[in-house]
Amino acid sequence: MSDFRKSFLTFAAVTLFAGLANAQPIVCNTTAQPLTVRTEGLAEQTGDIIIQCTGGVPQAIGTSLAQINISVTLSTNITSRFVADPLTEALLFIDDPQPGNQFPCAGSGGVCSPLTAGVGGTALLGTSTVNIFQGVRQNASTVVFLGVPINPPGSSTRTIRIKNIRAAIAGTSAQNGQIFAFVSIQNPPANLQLNNSTQNVAFVQQGLEFVLRNVGGTDSFSSTAAGVALAQCEDWNDDMAANNAEDYEQNRSHTVRFREAYAASWKVRDINPPLFDPPLLQQNFPQFNNGFDPSLSTVVESGFFNTAFTTANGLNRAGRADHGTRLRIVFNNVPTNIRVYVSAHSLNNIAYACASGSCAGSGDATAYTRAYGVSTANDGSNIAAGTVLVNPLSDAEAWTGTSQDLSGVAGFPTGARAGAVEVPIVNGSGVFTWEVFGQDPLRIDTASFAIATAVERNNNPGTGIATINGSFAPVSTINTMSATAPIPRFADQSTAINAFRVDLCRTVLLFPFVSNQAGFDTGVAISNTSSDPFGTAQQSGNCELNYYGGTTGGGAAPSKQTTSSPVQSGQVAAFTLSSGGTNGIAATPGFQGYMIATCQFRYAHGFAFISDVGAQRLSHGYLALIIQESGGLFRDVNTPGETLGQ
Repeated sequence: MSDFRKSFLTFAAVTLFAGLANAQPIVCNTTAQPLTVRTEGLAEQTGDIIIQCTGGVPQAIGTSLAQINISVTLSTNITSRFVADPLTEALLFIDDPQPGNQFPCAGSGGVCSPLTAGVGGTALLGTSTVNIFQGVRQNASTVVFLGVPINPPGSSTRTIRIKNIRAAIAGTSAQNGQIFAFVSIQNPPANLQLNNSTQNVAFVQQGLEFVLRNVGGTDSFSSTAAGVALAQCEDWNDDMAANNAEDYEQNRSHTVRFREAYAASWKVRDINPPLFDPPLLQQNFPQFNNGFDPSLSTVVESGFFNTAFTTANGLNRAGRADHGTRLRIVFNNVPTNIRVYVSAHSLNNIAYACASGSCAGSGDATAYTRAYGVSTANDGSNIAAGTVLVNPLSDAEAWTGTSQDLSGVAGFPTGARAGAVEVPIVNGSGVFTWEVFGQDPLRIDTASFAIATAVERNNNPGTGIATINGSFAPVSTINTMSATAPIPRFADQSTAINAFRVDLCRTVLLFPFVSNQAGFDTGVAISNTSSDPFGTAQQSGNCELNYYGGTTGGGAAPSKQTTSSPVQSGQVAAFTLSSGGTNGIAATPGFQGYMIATCQFRYAHGFAFISDVGAQRLSHGYLALIIQESGGLFRDVNTPGETLGQ
């Protein structure tokens, strides 16, 4: 049926123009209005394609119009949405019809035929005007507009405008700088001349920069640094979920900063203010890129849309994005029983939106963002309700030790939250997503968010190094036309950064020489010094003693042993090699060599005392050396040296 329809249209065009071969030529010139698109994007809005035609002889009212097919092929995949597969949201307009005079073709398969000439060069289907046509998928990089009428404009100008063509950038050759559109007319009339059929419709640039910063605002983190150090035996922010009395600066472990890589790479969904519900403002002026007057100084993800269009062929859904630009962080390798929090709102931002050329915000955050909820999908597309923040707050209000319910406060909807929002961690991973609701297209916008971790020592926290990634959202791998993939969508091109680590709470002590041979004996004391006047968290744990050397007569070194009872905070485990001692430490008679004690608490210190038996004639004492394990390095062979201290 499709082949028959195309054949019919071709036959009609050839028949109607057979007598016009020697007629006045119709000259059509192609131009474009290129947009800047993000190299991370998979559904980026490209600029309008405009075909302006002059010449020929206008047809008499009521006569049949020739209909042709106009195809657009991009230098990358087209990712415009299917609104009624294979019909897409891409639209073709004849003579830029203004609101109130827009009549889309809603025929089967996007074809309206036969069309006759109306007043002023219009095309009529029966008595109804038709001036908008829908793009049909021809292949992965081509859409075709079927049955477009050609009524020669004579001395006037006929404008054909093509909008709502989206493109896949990430992972394609389009990343290299530009996207080109190739326009062709299938079986044009003999007197029609199409010029400049290849046009640049987009310039490609990186859209996002992401850094992890310490509380002081320094970009001191990298993919190889160990990150903020925490200890499994020390409480840190353990009361965040229940108490916001602590100073918010102390709760914060670091911040993340998202930054536009070029001005206006962040976009709101459309020109509708986020609190308006309805009336809905339409973006339905075809002569403007994205369908609205650029003097509004708004940068949007949506294209042309008019929700008043008929539901036939999905025309009422064409062009509108699902949401504005979203910013996403992903935590991975988070140790067990560690809780992670983020600020619901960007810090230091007191502006609802930045006016063109100025911004009332201060500090790092000039874009107006809000927490749009904890993502319940790892790609950041499915956003749970209940954490929406619609008004800006000061830094102190934006970050406190608890999530505050703002329901009922003037300007806030039910379920609005401020302060810290916990990121659910499942199998070591968690995602949080924010959405941009205002930005300044004339400056580079940034948004910083506080990050905090919570460790409760009695909750058996795990150890390890957690990483963080920052990217646009939602993340997708779909780089073709789709009826269900979100718009916009992005590829994750981020690099993992080490965010924080949770270290074992232990101290490793090296006793370089101990002896119970040739009339000597060694006494050893291991102190748990976590009790002090400085408020240090008290700890306790067992010590494992490892022996390296031999026993009298060439015997092997004793097997390692572990204290049978923990060494409590403020206590000392004392023993001799010959007799053993406290905490169930057994004697190791006849041993000589060195000993390494691994104690499961911080702030252990050791002392060894070597003397003749009974300490009658000579003795010597020394402090045990502490083998540093900072950054997870334990005398690693790849480390140029070990750090020992007393």
